[in-house]
Amino acid sequence: MVKHKWKKIMASALVGMVLLTGCGGSAAGNEQNGEQGEPLKIGLLRIDDSFPFYVAEKEGLFEKHHVSVELQNFSNARDQSTALQGGELDVLMTDPVVTALSLKGGSDVRIVAMALGAVPEEGRFLIVSAPDSGITAPEQLEGKTLAISNNTMMDYLVEQYETTLGLDKAAISTVNMPDLMLRTTTLLEGKEIDAAILPDPLAAYAVAEGANVVIDDTQLGVNFSQSVVAVTTDAIDNNREAVANLLAAYNEAIEMINSNPEAYQAYALECANVPETLAETYPTPTFTANSIPGEADIALINSWMVERGLLDAAYAYEDMVDSSFVQP
Repeated sequence: MVKHKWKKIMASALVGMVLLTGCGGSAAGNEQNGEQGEPLKIGLLRIDDSFPFYVAEKEGLFEKHHVSVELQNFSNARDQSTALQGGELDVLMTDPVVTALSLKGGSDVRIVAMALGAVPEEGRFLIVSAPDSGITAPEQLEGKTLAISNNTMMDYLVEQYETTLGLDKAAISTVNMPDLMLRTTTLLEGKEIDAAILPDPLAAYAVAEGANVVIDDTQLGVNFSQSVVAVTTDAIDNNREAVANLLAAYNEAIEMINSNPEAYQAYALECANVPETLAETYPTPTFTANSIPGEADIALINSWMVERGLLDAAYAYEDMVDSSFVQP
């Protein structure tokens, strides 16, 4: 019953992604032409992290700041990365791990802004356990199986949690389960895996369906999970004014969301495809305007990627982050 129920919820969400109604315009994107030149093509995932872009579109902030954009929605990060590699995107909402892998793959991009994660309270991830597993404390993960997605930000997060909490990494068996829907349903069924790392809103859904919270990364006192806005160096070099105007609209949208989150709750639920069962309790995400990852954050991620063999050598901070768009 759980699997069938969740598949129905996810099927509705996927239909929303295909139709792309409400958030980001039509399936072809939300192009705003006129006298603003060629649009900046922005690749988004329908999750909380992308919300300021949708609010900027809804509130007419792109027009206000004289920038033409085309919002393109993707159902997964793999397709988003493929579009970037194919030269089809100028801007994308992503994370530092994907940014580094994009650089390695020949897509020259720079992080220019933070999405979620400037402070620990933003962009929650949970490690949750199966409803009948009896696992409610981090140390109980030792000797158990934990579902992750290998060589991704979530893989990185799990290792940081283990280090921070002093867990025996070797005693926790990880299972590669990239499909978040499969990971969630498998966890709730209590088969094959004992626990899983999930982002909101899936984490909130799993808890509502009986999963146990084992680790809440907003309660660790250390900030690890970050999502970012990355821009191609071609756009930065050749269309710098448009990029600056885009970020001005983006930051104004953040200020509008933060100043009146209740007014944007319904729209946030729609844009992030939050299950209806969570509509009354799921909070509107808030963001930190005019922010970028710090040097220590990027260095820690680079170190982990080198250790994992994902990078031959760490990137310098300035090779991954362009701080010139941050207002003093």
